[in-house]
Amino acid sequence: MAEAFIEKYRRFCGGSRILAALISVNLLLGMTLWVVTMIILLAHKSPDFLIYIFALPSDPSIFASYPWTLLTYMVTHFSPLHLIFNVLWLYWFGRLIILSSGEKDLLASYVGGGITGGIAYIVASISGASAGAYLCGASASVLAIMTVVALTMPNYEIKLFLFGRVKVKWFAIVCILFTLVGTSSGTTGVSLAHLGGIFFGAAYGFFLRKRQSGKDFLPHIWNKGKKSVASFMKRHKPQRPKNADAMVKAAKGKLCDHERLDELLDKIRLSGYNSLTDHERRELDALSARLRTSPK
Repeated sequence: MAEAFIEKYRRFCGGSRILAALISVNLLLGMTLWVVTMIILLAHKSPDFLIYIFALPSDPSIFASYPWTLLTYMVTHFSPLHLIFNVLWLYWFGRLIILSSGEKDLLASYVGGGITGGIAYIVASISGASAGAYLCGASASVLAIMTVVALTMPNYEIKLFLFGRVKVKWFAIVCILFTLVGTSSGTTGVSLAHLGGIFFGAAYGFFLRKRQSGKDFLPHIWNKGKKSVASFMKRHKPQRPKNADAMVKAAKGKLCDHERLDELLDKIRLSGYNSLTDHERRELDALSARLRTSPK
Protein backbone atom coordinates (compact mmCIF):
# COMPACT_ATOMS: atom_id res chain seq x y z
CA MET A 1 0.00 0.00 0.00
CA ALA A 2 2.84 2.37 0.83
CA GLU A 3 4.51 1.59 -2.50
CA ALA A 4 1.26 2.36 -4.34
CA PHE A 5 0.98 5.71 -2.55
CA ILE A 6 4.60 6.60 -3.36
CA GLU A 7 4.05 5.72 -7.03
CA LYS A 8 0.90 7.86 -7.21
CA TYR A 9 2.70 10.71 -5.49
CA ARG A 10 5.59 10.50 -7.94
CA ARG A 11 3.18 10.53 -10.90
CA PHE A 12 1.55 13.58 -9.31
CA CYS A 13 4.99 15.22 -9.42
CA GLY A 14 5.37 14.55 -13.13
CA GLY A 15 7.08 11.21 -12.61
CA SER A 16 10.12 12.94 -11.15
CA ARG A 17 11.81 11.50 -8.08
CA ILE A 18 13.74 14.74 -7.59
CA LEU A 19 10.66 16.98 -7.62
CA ALA A 20 8.85 14.59 -5.29
CA ALA A 21 11.86 14.59 -2.94
CA LEU A 22 12.19 18.39 -2.93
CA ILE A 23 8.51 18.91 -2.15
CA SER A 24 8.58 16.20 0.52
CA VAL A 25 11.64 17.61 2.27
CA ASN A 26 10.14 21.10 2.35
CA LEU A 27 6.79 19.85 3.67
CA LEU A 28 8.13 17.38 6.22
CA LEU A 29 10.77 19.71 7.62
CA GLY A 30 8.31 22.60 7.75
CA MET A 31 5.67 20.60 9.63
CA THR A 32 8.30 19.14 11.98
CA LEU A 33 9.60 22.60 12.84
CA TRP A 34 6.07 23.85 13.57
CA VAL A 35 5.33 20.94 15.89
CA VAL A 36 8.67 21.22 17.70
CA THR A 37 8.25 25.00 18.02
CA MET A 38 4.78 24.60 19.53
CA ILE A 39 6.05 22.03 22.05
CA ILE A 40 8.94 24.28 23.08
CA LEU A 41 6.66 27.29 23.46
CA LEU A 42 4.22 25.28 25.59
CA ALA A 43 7.19 24.46 27.82
CA HIS A 44 7.79 28.23 28.13
CA LYS A 45 11.21 28.03 26.50
CA SER A 46 12.72 29.76 23.49
CA PRO A 47 12.83 27.92 20.12
CA ASP A 48 15.47 30.29 18.75
CA PHE A 49 18.07 27.51 18.63
CA LEU A 50 16.13 26.03 15.68
CA ILE A 51 16.85 29.17 13.70
CA TYR A 52 20.56 28.89 14.44
CA ILE A 53 20.62 25.27 13.27
CA PHE A 54 18.58 25.56 10.05
CA ALA A 55 18.44 29.22 8.94
CA LEU A 56 21.25 31.07 7.16
CA PRO A 57 22.93 33.80 9.26
CA SER A 58 23.81 37.04 7.53
CA ASP A 59 26.90 37.46 9.70
CA PRO A 60 29.88 35.74 8.00
CA SER A 61 31.53 35.02 11.38
CA ILE A 62 28.42 33.16 12.58
CA PHE A 63 28.07 31.40 9.23
CA ALA A 64 31.61 30.07 9.64
CA SER A 65 30.34 28.08 12.65
CA TYR A 66 27.23 26.85 10.81
CA PRO A 67 28.32 26.38 7.16
CA TRP A 68 25.68 23.71 6.44
CA THR A 69 22.97 26.38 6.72
CA LEU A 70 23.80 27.47 3.16
CA LEU A 71 21.97 24.29 2.13
CA THR A 72 19.46 23.77 4.93
CA TYR A 73 18.00 27.28 4.75
CA MET A 74 16.55 26.62 1.29
CA VAL A 75 14.27 23.86 2.61
CA THR A 76 13.42 25.54 5.94
CA HIS A 77 10.13 27.39 6.55
CA PHE A 78 8.85 28.67 9.87
CA SER A 79 5.76 30.32 8.33
CA PRO A 80 2.93 28.12 6.95
CA LEU A 81 1.97 30.70 4.33
CA HIS A 82 5.59 30.99 3.19
CA LEU A 83 5.80 27.22 2.84
CA ILE A 84 2.51 26.88 0.94
CA PHE A 85 3.40 29.48 -1.69
CA ASN A 86 6.92 28.12 -2.23
CA VAL A 87 5.74 24.51 -2.51
CA LEU A 88 2.96 25.42 -4.96
CA TRP A 89 5.33 27.36 -7.20
CA LEU A 90 7.92 24.61 -6.90
CA TYR A 91 5.29 22.09 -8.02
CA TRP A 92 4.00 24.16 -10.97
CA PHE A 93 7.31 25.33 -12.35
CA GLY A 94 9.16 22.16 -11.35
CA ARG A 95 6.92 20.12 -13.63
CA LEU A 96 7.51 22.61 -16.45
CA ILE A 97 11.30 22.57 -16.16
CA ILE A 98 11.18 18.76 -16.28
CA LEU A 99 9.29 19.03 -19.58
CA SER A 100 11.73 21.52 -21.08
CA SER A 101 15.05 20.23 -19.76
CA GLY A 102 14.91 17.37 -17.27
CA GLU A 103 14.88 16.63 -13.57
CA LYS A 104 18.65 17.01 -13.22
CA ASP A 105 18.31 20.60 -14.41
CA LEU A 106 15.51 21.06 -11.89
CA LEU A 107 17.87 20.03 -9.08
CA ALA A 108 20.69 22.20 -10.47
CA SER A 109 18.38 25.22 -10.67
CA TYR A 110 17.03 24.68 -7.16
CA VAL A 111 20.41 24.20 -5.46
CA GLY A 112 22.26 26.73 -7.61
CA GLY A 113 19.63 29.41 -7.11
CA GLY A 114 19.56 28.76 -3.37
CA ILE A 115 23.34 28.92 -2.99
CA THR A 116 23.64 32.07 -5.11
CA GLY A 117 20.85 33.74 -3.16
CA GLY A 118 22.43 32.71 0.13
CA ILE A 119 25.81 34.12 -0.85
CA ALA A 120 24.17 37.38 -1.93
CA TYR A 121 22.45 37.53 1.45
CA ILE A 122 25.73 37.12 3.33
CA VAL A 123 27.46 39.68 1.11
CA ALA A 124 24.68 42.17 1.94
CA SER A 125 25.64 41.84 5.60
CA ILE A 126 29.16 43.07 4.90
CA SER A 127 27.71 46.48 4.02
CA GLY A 128 25.48 46.35 7.11
CA ALA A 129 22.30 45.89 5.06
CA SER A 130 21.04 42.86 7.01
CA ALA A 131 23.42 42.46 9.92
CA GLY A 132 22.25 40.11 12.65
CA ALA A 133 19.39 38.65 10.60
CA TYR A 134 18.64 35.11 9.42
CA LEU A 135 17.29 33.82 6.10
CA CYS A 136 15.10 30.80 5.49
CA GLY A 137 12.83 29.56 2.74
CA ALA A 138 13.00 28.22 -0.82
CA SER A 139 12.15 31.55 -2.48
CA ALA A 140 15.57 32.09 -4.12
CA SER A 141 15.55 28.51 -5.43
CA VAL A 142 11.99 28.78 -6.74
CA LEU A 143 12.72 32.13 -8.39
CA ALA A 144 15.67 30.53 -10.16
CA ILE A 145 13.39 27.76 -11.46
CA MET A 146 10.80 30.30 -12.61
CA THR A 147 13.44 32.25 -14.51
CA VAL A 148 14.80 29.10 -16.17
CA VAL A 149 11.29 28.12 -17.32
CA ALA A 150 10.60 31.63 -18.65
CA LEU A 151 13.78 31.48 -20.74
CA THR A 152 13.69 27.87 -21.96
CA MET A 153 10.00 27.58 -22.88
CA PRO A 154 8.62 31.16 -23.03
CA ASN A 155 5.79 30.44 -25.47
CA TYR A 156 4.51 27.28 -23.79
CA GLU A 157 0.85 27.80 -22.90
CA ILE A 158 -0.77 26.84 -19.62
CA LYS A 159 -4.43 27.05 -18.68
CA LEU A 160 -5.28 29.29 -15.72
CA PHE A 161 -8.60 29.59 -13.94
CA LEU A 162 -10.45 32.77 -15.00
CA PHE A 163 -7.66 33.71 -17.42
CA GLY A 164 -7.73 30.85 -19.90
CA ARG A 165 -4.59 29.98 -21.84
CA VAL A 166 -1.56 32.07 -20.93
CA LYS A 167 2.05 31.88 -22.11
CA VAL A 168 4.25 30.62 -19.33
CA LYS A 169 6.69 33.54 -19.65
CA TRP A 170 3.98 36.00 -18.57
CA PHE A 171 2.90 33.77 -15.71
CA ALA A 172 6.51 33.46 -14.54
CA ILE A 173 7.10 37.22 -14.77
CA VAL A 174 3.96 37.95 -12.71
CA CYS A 175 4.99 35.39 -10.07
CA ILE A 176 8.52 36.84 -9.89
CA LEU A 177 7.21 40.40 -9.54
CA PHE A 178 4.70 39.27 -6.93
CA THR A 179 7.49 37.71 -4.89
CA LEU A 180 9.77 40.73 -5.20
CA VAL A 181 7.01 43.18 -4.29
CA GLY A 182 5.98 41.00 -1.36
CA THR A 183 9.51 41.14 0.09
CA SER A 184 10.28 44.77 -0.78
CA SER A 185 9.19 45.81 2.73
CA GLY A 186 11.71 43.41 4.29
CA THR A 187 15.45 43.75 4.65
CA THR A 188 17.75 44.56 1.76
CA GLY A 189 19.46 41.22 2.30
CA VAL A 190 16.26 39.29 1.54
CA SER A 191 15.71 41.25 -1.67
CA LEU A 192 19.32 40.60 -2.72
CA ALA A 193 18.89 36.90 -1.97
CA HIS A 194 15.87 36.78 -4.30
CA LEU A 195 17.75 38.71 -6.98
CA GLY A 196 20.62 36.26 -6.60
CA GLY A 197 18.25 33.39 -7.34
CA ILE A 198 16.90 35.22 -10.40
CA PHE A 199 20.43 35.94 -11.61
CA PHE A 200 21.42 32.28 -11.38
CA GLY A 201 18.20 31.26 -13.13
CA ALA A 202 18.91 33.68 -15.97
CA ALA A 203 22.47 32.40 -16.38
CA TYR A 204 21.42 28.75 -16.24
CA GLY A 205 18.45 29.38 -18.52
CA PHE A 206 20.79 30.94 -21.09
CA PHE A 207 23.04 27.89 -20.84
CA LEU A 208 20.08 25.52 -21.36
CA ARG A 209 18.85 27.48 -24.38
CA LYS A 210 22.26 27.15 -25.98
CA ARG A 211 22.27 23.45 -25.21
CA GLN A 212 18.79 22.95 -26.67
CA SER A 213 19.75 24.78 -29.86
CA GLY A 214 22.78 22.52 -30.30
CA LYS A 215 25.20 25.36 -29.53
CA ASP A 216 26.46 24.22 -26.18
CA PHE A 217 29.29 26.65 -25.54
CA LEU A 218 30.99 24.63 -22.77
CA PRO A 219 32.22 21.83 -25.08
CA HIS A 220 33.21 24.54 -27.58
CA ILE A 221 35.32 26.29 -24.95
CA TRP A 222 36.80 22.95 -23.86
CA ASN A 223 37.73 21.96 -27.43
CA LYS A 224 39.15 25.39 -28.15
CA GLY A 225 41.23 25.19 -24.98
CA LYS A 226 42.60 21.77 -25.94
CA LYS A 227 43.58 23.08 -29.39
CA SER A 228 45.34 26.08 -27.84
CA VAL A 229 47.30 23.87 -25.46
CA ALA A 230 48.25 21.50 -28.28
CA SER A 231 49.38 24.43 -30.42
CA PHE A 232 51.47 25.82 -27.55
CA MET A 233 53.10 22.45 -26.90
CA LYS A 234 53.88 22.04 -30.58
CA ARG A 235 55.55 25.46 -30.76
CA HIS A 236 57.64 24.79 -27.67
CA LYS A 237 58.50 21.19 -28.38
CA PRO A 238 62.29 20.61 -28.36
CA GLN A 239 63.65 20.43 -31.89
CA ARG A 240 64.67 17.01 -33.02
CA PRO A 241 67.80 16.96 -35.15
CA LYS A 242 67.13 16.01 -38.73
CA ASN A 243 69.63 13.19 -38.44
CA ALA A 244 68.33 11.85 -35.15
CA ASP A 245 68.39 8.32 -36.50
CA ALA A 246 71.99 8.81 -37.56
CA MET A 247 72.90 9.94 -34.05
CA VAL A 248 71.41 6.75 -32.66
CA LYS A 249 73.49 4.75 -35.10
CA ALA A 250 76.59 6.70 -34.06
CA ALA A 251 76.04 5.68 -30.49
CA LYS A 252 76.10 2.10 -31.70
CA GLY A 253 79.11 2.65 -33.92
CA LYS A 254 77.14 2.14 -37.14
CA LEU A 255 77.41 5.59 -38.77
CA CYS A 256 78.80 5.98 -42.28
CA ASP A 257 80.90 9.04 -43.15
CA HIS A 258 77.96 10.99 -44.60
CA GLU A 259 75.72 10.30 -41.60
CA ARG A 260 78.45 11.22 -39.12
CA LEU A 261 79.18 14.46 -41.00
CA ASP A 262 75.48 15.34 -41.01
CA GLU A 263 75.36 14.69 -37.28
CA LEU A 264 78.26 17.05 -36.62
CA LEU A 265 76.76 19.72 -38.90
CA ASP A 266 73.42 19.41 -37.06
CA LYS A 267 75.20 19.99 -33.79
CA ILE A 268 76.89 23.10 -35.20
CA ARG A 269 73.54 24.36 -36.49
CA LEU A 270 71.80 23.90 -33.15
CA SER A 271 74.58 24.88 -30.72
CA GLY A 272 77.34 26.57 -32.73
CA TYR A 273 80.81 25.51 -33.79
CA ASN A 274 82.22 26.14 -30.31
CA SER A 275 80.02 23.36 -28.92
CA LEU A 276 82.23 20.77 -30.70
CA THR A 277 84.89 19.03 -28.71
CA ASP A 278 88.48 18.91 -29.93
CA HIS A 279 87.97 15.30 -30.99
CA GLU A 280 84.80 16.23 -32.94
CA ARG A 281 86.60 19.11 -34.69
CA ARG A 282 89.40 16.83 -35.82
CA GLU A 283 86.82 14.29 -36.87
CA LEU A 284 84.94 16.95 -38.85
CA ASP A 285 88.11 17.98 -40.70
CA ALA A 286 88.99 14.36 -41.46
CA LEU A 287 85.50 13.53 -42.72
CA SER A 288 85.38 16.63 -44.91
CA ALA A 289 88.74 15.84 -46.46
CA ARG A 290 87.87 12.17 -46.97
CA LEU A 291 84.55 12.94 -48.61
CA ARG A 292 86.14 15.55 -50.90
CA THR A 293 88.70 13.03 -52.17
CA SER A 294 86.34 10.05 -52.35
CA PRO A 295 85.16 9.00 -55.81
CA LYS A 296 81.70 10.20 -56.72
